[in-house]
Amino acid sequence: MARWPRQILFGDVDAMFAAAAALADPSLAGKPVAVGGRPPRGIIAAASYAARPYGVRSAMPTARALALCPHLVLVPPDRPLYQRLHEQMRRVTDRFFPAVEWTSIDEFYADTTDLQTLHPDPMRLGQRVKDAITEATGLRCTIAIATSKPVAKIAADAHKPDGLAAIEPGAEAAFLAPRPAASLPGIGPKTAESLDRIGVRRIGDLLEPRLEPLLRRLWGTRLPLMQALARGLDEEPVVPDRERKSLGHETTFDHDTNDLGFLEQTLRGFLAELAHDLRLDGLAAGSFTVKLKDASHRLATKQHRFPAPLNDDPAMWREIREALRGLVSPRTEYRLAGVTLGDLAPAAEGLFDRRRGKALAAMDAIIEKHGARAIRLGGTSEDAEPPRAR
Repeated sequence: MARWPRQILFGDVDAMFAAAAALADPSLAGKPVAVGGRPPRGIIAAASYAARPYGVRSAMPTARALALCPHLVLVPPDRPLYQRLHEQMRRVTDRFFPAVEWTSIDEFYADTTDLQTLHPDPMRLGQRVKDAITEATGLRCTIAIATSKPVAKIAADAHKPDGLAAIEPGAEAAFLAPRPAASLPGIGPKTAESLDRIGVRRIGDLLEPRLEPLLRRLWGTRLPLMQALARGLDEEPVVPDRERKSLGHETTFDHDTNDLGFLEQTLRGFLAELAHDLRLDGLAAGSFTVKLKDASHRLATKQHRFPAPLNDDPAMWREIREALRGLVSPRTEYRLAGVTLGDLAPAAEGLFDRRRGKALAAMDAIIEKHGARAIRLGGTSEDAEPPRAR
């Protein structure tokens, strides 16, 4: 089998959030399932493949999804479950590949160019990775291999669900030509509309000489880059272990609220989950941002630094609560609240004393099994001063 000059593998877990719900409750298997919030404000985060023929899609208002599919099974997000599945998938990819770039919790790239001596057949390699992920997690995924990241991503999208594809070197342009132009990176909805007006609907249309004057008017000096992408030419490298600079969580409420206690409870729950994630990753946060959006969609934020990087939510909560109280205005109702932890860095050794470290480890084990709301660390006032840097 001829050696590829460059080989990129892309993996995409099929409808991960909805599939995870079926893992947690096997009675949901094969049913139209959506993950998201309830009406009237809820938004669909993910939909199973059984729900998609009804027109149910992510980012759709839940009320609309239920109108399209009245027997849709709506389940709330389960972040601890998703994180556990992600960690299981990472253990699989770390076993196969020396370096992996995770672009989201359920998508990854690996540069397999130097693995061709060990795995000369890309389809066999892809199948082995698929089987290993399914065995480890119970989830199905689609794998595509190509000479560039964009072609591998488009090939995976074209072969979902539970697909496997390899686009051989030299076959990229022919494979891309009939695909929608909006499949290419850099072509968003507005650009796609502009292209449609001049008769460009497929990727192959970008290479039509008769359309080049109109395309040059649209893109100018960017046209050669877009045409190179249309031919499948791209050298963007796989960047392993992208450093996370922040970690956050927010929600849109079903009903506007000015209940400070409810807002505090909401952010306190988010903080417990985020701090747990930091501890699992061996990270600490140097700063935080509190975010509120009122009923008129006006956004207010407040950002502060901690005295020292922290990943202990009781110690972090005092400053976050003060920031929240400083943002809330009397007689103003809010539709959205969120908190983000920023300036993430490796947690310093000795951040906790031995007794507290053991308590946090025990708490994290319970959170992993039952979720962040199942336990809160006792023996420490949430109003306590954060520990000082040493």
